[in-house]
Amino acid sequence: MISQQSFLQDLLKLPRFSILLSSALAALAAASCTIGLMGTAAWLISSAALQPPLATLTLAITAVRAFGIGRAVFRYLERYLSHKLAFHSFTKLQLFLYDRATAALPLREGLTAQGQWLQALTAGCSILRDFYLRGLLPPLVNLLLLIAIITGLYPLVGKLALLLLPLFLLHLLLPYWISVMPAPSAGTYRTILSDSVSGRDELDAAGSWAAFLTHLDQQANTLNLHQQQESARDYQTDFLLQLLDALVFLLLLAALAQCVLLDTSLHYIDLSVWLMLLLAQIQELQPLAAAARTIQQSQQAAQAILSQPSPQSLARSAAHADKSKQVLAVQQLFFGYQPAIPILHGLSFRMANGQHTAIVGDSGSGKTTLAGLICGFWPADSGSIYLTGQISANLQTSFLFTGTIRDNFQRLIPGISDAAILRCLRISQLDRWLTNQPAGLDTYLTADAQNLSGGQRNRLLTALALAKPGNLLILDEPTAGLDKKTASALLTELLIELDKQQRTLLLITHDSPAAAMMKQVIHL
Repeated sequence: MISQQSFLQDLLKLPRFSILLSSALAALAAASCTIGLMGTAAWLISSAALQPPLATLTLAITAVRAFGIGRAVFRYLERYLSHKLAFHSFTKLQLFLYDRATAALPLREGLTAQGQWLQALTAGCSILRDFYLRGLLPPLVNLLLLIAIITGLYPLVGKLALLLLPLFLLHLLLPYWISVMPAPSAGTYRTILSDSVSGRDELDAAGSWAAFLTHLDQQANTLNLHQQQESARDYQTDFLLQLLDALVFLLLLAALAQCVLLDTSLHYIDLSVWLMLLLAQIQELQPLAAAARTIQQSQQAAQAILSQPSPQSLARSAAHADKSKQVLAVQQLFFGYQPAIPILHGLSFRMANGQHTAIVGDSGSGKTTLAGLICGFWPADSGSIYLTGQISANLQTSFLFTGTIRDNFQRLIPGISDAAILRCLRISQLDRWLTNQPAGLDTYLTADAQNLSGGQRNRLLTALALAKPGNLLILDEPTAGLDKKTASALLTELLIELDKQQRTLLLITHDSPAAAMMKQVIHL
């Protein structure tokens, strides 16, 4: 669990200190003007009842105008600076989440879990943005104002003035302690609702649509009941806090009235001023309950975002991998997407530099999974993978961006020359196809290159992997969708190029002739 102290430290590191300080000062100035306006207005009205000379009221009239204008100006400035603070921090959070997602995806649990994980991260990011607006500034400003009020009250009512301090703490801690747990059915309801959209035809065919709708209604009712209970709990907490506010206000008012009636240390005009000051201060305490809930929600969001460990990196050790002889060593590797269904069982093999290797096996035997483990997508359940140097890879999940062919190469390898792109396309047997394209390297690709055939898309991905530097090249079914002549030419040209560059190929394939061209074949 992430601690409260660590949570605050992590979030306070995100914004620039200058923005944070200016936002707090603007909020403090706006609240001070509000309280000053109430107190000055009370003095002005009470004094005017005595019909003094107008000159004695001039300063108070000016102060009322100044506080009124100041409240509007500082409130606007506070909104501007606090929103600037929130969105500046929100931008940094989004960049942080992007780095986290690129390091963690794809998740071994599959696309559904991956979507839920991403949704939780983005929702948590929005909650943390609100922390600066609604969670951080209100308690900070209220505490400073409270210290000023207590300092002024203490000479008049003594220790009774300190009642404002526990009242402040209760406004923060009571809503925080009465924790509102997230609805256990929220994720389930979201999943079932998604299934109802994507699986309507299958449910109709199975005759289960009516039963499915009943189940969906039950989940919706459960979620709605939880939300109602949450609202009722918040209402009860707020009502209790208002009662405590009224009790403390009456106690302090009675103590001040005693000063007026018994020892005349306080004038009735001063009493009216303190009456309005206390009312204004207690009014400023009202947003604290919402701030406490925001802090609680932010801590829960930070637990999912800031404290989540990054995926384990692949082990690299010079003692186990001699760079001059060995590029990859897999030792006693065990892995399964679900613990009860292991895929790889104690797999061990080695690849020396230049020892092109084929991984073959039936569908579902773990070939692509092995490639993902070598690339570091997931940590192994046990065992080790030792690497020397860098990897470039083309796996079945590889993606092509919308844009030109040149754009895709330059996105992967900034500054790559057209000559280098054309050489990789020639080795991948795409040069003839490219010659027939009027735009050449500026040929436009739709999302994930859906305007190419399967074989053309595969060859383009192979060319991209070849262009990326790395002494180990991993290709997943690069000859899929190709005729035998094209497949043979691609592998022949590829092996010649890799030998020139002193790079090593790890080939995942169902193609027996392709596997036969490798120096080592591993069967899964």
